[in-house]
Amino acid sequence: MKIALLHLATRPDPEETLNKALELLREAHRQGAALAVLPELFPSVYRYELAQKTPQVLAALQGLAHQTGMWVLAGVLEPAGERYANRAKLLGPQGLLATYTKAHLIPAFNEPATMIPGSELVQLELGGFRAGIAICYDLRFPELFRSYAVEGVNLFLVPSAWPMSRSYAWELFCKARAAENQAYLIAVNHAEPPFGAASLAVDPLGMELLRLEAEGVGVVELDPSYPARLRQEFPVFPQRRPELYQGLLKSPISK
Repeated sequence: MKIALLHLATRPDPEETLNKALELLREAHRQGAALAVLPELFPSVYRYELAQKTPQVLAALQGLAHQTGMWVLAGVLEPAGERYANRAKLLGPQGLLATYTKAHLIPAFNEPATMIPGSELVQLELGGFRAGIAICYDLRFPELFRSYAVEGVNLFLVPSAWPMSRSYAWELFCKARAAENQAYLIAVNHAEPPFGAASLAVDPLGMELLRLEAEGVGVVELDPSYPARLRQEFPVFPQRRPELYQGLLKSPISK
């Protein structure tokens, strides 16, 4: 399956951002992509007043998905009662396929005070893969990715808004989450400051397949049989010792 990474800068005008996204999506289609991934909160970033425009943004993306036959995964901001939700929406030619709400809210951007946390992981069959969705700060929580992997997920899709100032950690986490779970990982970031860490495609050995550092689209072709072969050749999961990991279920103690 060919997957497009859209390393996109959010503009002051959300319509301008959407138009640029549509331009890059059409280019992804021309390059044969079956799935295109946009960054986290791509139309708005943290401008909460723009959440009201999300339905129009999704309608435009849905129209393009219907027209091209592509799947489109987009990070958007939605109202959620008195707060907001940081969500990744997967759209297909026939409509909405999945919605993931960010499980781990980052204090650095005041998300715990303004957003609701997600309470469910989302996985689905996609182009021969079992795909699991996460968002940005979720990368710092390996338990989430291992939970996906032990259920057969072999492709992680991670829309993000990761600061350039912490790009070393970003690359470390992306490659570690892929390698430790023997899964592909697609992590798509914003192109504008203060974000700007590279968008990455990583293989199940943790090797970099594609890097985007300037605004644009990159397409990578992934082999859905490779993670299964690797898990058979180097069987890490059967060596797990869940009986030793019970502490993961405990709440941390503040000292």
